[in-house]
Amino acid sequence: VIAVIIVVFALVALADQVLGVLPLVGGEAVSLKRVFGWLFSPFMWLLGVPWSDAQAAGGLMGTKAILNEYVAYLELAALPEGTLGPRSLLIVTYALCGVANLASVGLLVSTIGTLSPERRAEAAGLGMKSWIAGNLASAMTGAWIGLVSWGAA
Repeated sequence: VIAVIIVVFALVALADQVLGVLPLVGGEAVSLKRVFGWLFSPFMWLLGVPWSDAQAAGGLMGTKAILNEYVAYLELAALPEGTLGPRSLLIVTYALCGVANLASVGLLVSTIGTLSPERRAEAAGLGMKSWIAGNLASAMTGAWIGLVSWGAA
């Protein structure tokens, strides 16, 4: 379990180092979190996060999907005051709540592969599908919170 988590964190650190050689974009270095912020921005906007907050929210959702929700919540807590509006903060807090991350997929494949080696490929295929479904379920929770808090902020 610990080994899978360490490997995922190491791969993310390696990706950040590789992306760090790219030219600065907007005065900041390119990182995996920024790339996920760009990729997940439209998705977070669809959840109800205002476009002005979507890149920061997308970066957090990308961190949750790749690393884990604990790291994403730590990054959320470390955001400067005012980075996310109150409604965005509420939606993101709920959307981050879920265990669908790549380390969980690795744990699933390694556990099933140990118990039933002949079904390892099937577990790997289902692992990615469950990763997508789990992230969509977490996002739907955030979207529902966005709907019920529409006039709140």
